[in-house]
Amino acid sequence: MPKTIYVNNSVLPKDKKFTFLTGDVVAGAASVGVQSTIGFHSLSTSSGQVILIGELGQERSEILRTEKDTAPTGTGIGLEDVLRFDHPQDTKIYIIDWNRFEVQHATTVTGTKTTLMAYPEFLQADQLESIYRDTSKTSGYYFIRFNETIGSTNSDFSDAIPYAGFGDNTVHAIKQKALNDLNEELDDKLITDEYLNKCLWEARREYHQAPGKRPFRRRYNYDIGNALTGSFRIELPSDVEKPFTAENVYGVRIGTERNMDYYGKKEWDFDWRNIPRSYLDHAYTRGTSTSIWLANGRDFSGSPTIMVEGMNIGCTRITGEQNSFTITSHGSYPSASIGSDAYENVSWGLPTKFTVWVDIGGSAYVYFNRPISTTYINQNIYADYYRTVVDFDSDADVLDEPDPDIFVPYLRYKIRNKKANGTLPLTDSDYQEWLLRKGNALNKEYLGVEVNFIPDIDHLE
Repeated sequence: MPKTIYVNNSVLPKDKKFTFLTGDVVAGAASVGVQSTIGFHSLSTSSGQVILIGELGQERSEILRTEKDTAPTGTGIGLEDVLRFDHPQDTKIYIIDWNRFEVQHATTVTGTKTTLMAYPEFLQADQLESIYRDTSKTSGYYFIRFNETIGSTNSDFSDAIPYAGFGDNTVHAIKQKALNDLNEELDDKLITDEYLNKCLWEARREYHQAPGKRPFRRRYNYDIGNALTGSFRIELPSDVEKPFTAENVYGVRIGTERNMDYYGKKEWDFDWRNIPRSYLDHAYTRGTSTSIWLANGRDFSGSPTIMVEGMNIGCTRITGEQNSFTITSHGSYPSASIGSDAYENVSWGLPTKFTVWVDIGGSAYVYFNRPISTTYINQNIYADYYRTVVDFDSDADVLDEPDPDIFVPYLRYKIRNKKANGTLPLTDSDYQEWLLRKGNALNKEYLGVEVNFIPDIDHLE
């Protein structure tokens, strides 16, 4: 049974430069008069541009190439391919990137791709979608990319399109359910794919921001990295909700050790008083290196014992330098890499407390009350935390909500409201169904949930 692959053409003219015909043109013409040639050009090699004459989806719209050897004049553009149809004055002409498409296949999402088509198919300008029918495959995944015949360049591949179709919990399925309910289709003006994606994101964000925490977004025993000797911090996952506080970080621990206790930034500062801290600006090699370079050594004493990656390296500041030190006694390990944390007057060990804040670069970190000792090197560091709602960027993305169908009535309402110029009231049946289904989903989250209290008695040992 043939598998039909649909290629969305609506992206071709989106946000592209355009002009208009200054007069009627007839089929077979090798040039057109335009209101402006700004944006049009002729290159010395592989020259010319791809243009769309007319609007996508309209009969007699066509995709052609401009003349490759003759530069456009102030009012005229030569064509490499003659016109196939007549076009009236004021017809729009877009400069677009592509004029063909290609379909490839792989057995898995990350597997090796093979081309299904002997040669890329030309895009169908009179259709909002170009179509390819595959009769050779019975499983696996399809990938689509655009192509142009001037420089023979390709676009990036699309996300994987499963042969079996998109699952019920994918972005594509939820949008399609809403469209099918209303007997509507996507277009390039009003009900665009971009618009539906925006609406779906609005609904998911509203659901996520309802009072309480969504249980399905609680992540436990998540490996956030390995313990590095001498490290005093580790970056939090990018999907932590409100990463600039510890509000959504429930626990942090190394290996099988107990969870660290949370404490505030002020208490952390107190623990780290009189402990200069920087990192290596050059690699260190035992027996070879004669100096230590720090990114910022101003807070270190004149004759510090610089502690890095479990080593104690005796040093004296080089006269006239702020960040460079002469080594007087080497450490016990062969080397330390650029970027390794360096301290003075610190005690290594097992961190028992942590705090959280965002550094100057915008990344959120867990900060320990002491650097990690060599005892725990390479052990996993685990975190329990609450995830934020993650935006999607593909129709194939799977929504993490237990019942993503709750968003269908919201999309129906937004589609109908868009077509009604925003006049539908919030008492509309689709919007009310959305509120009801969202409320039921929120209530179900906590049905049968047990609350356990565990006293902290470790400190009494």
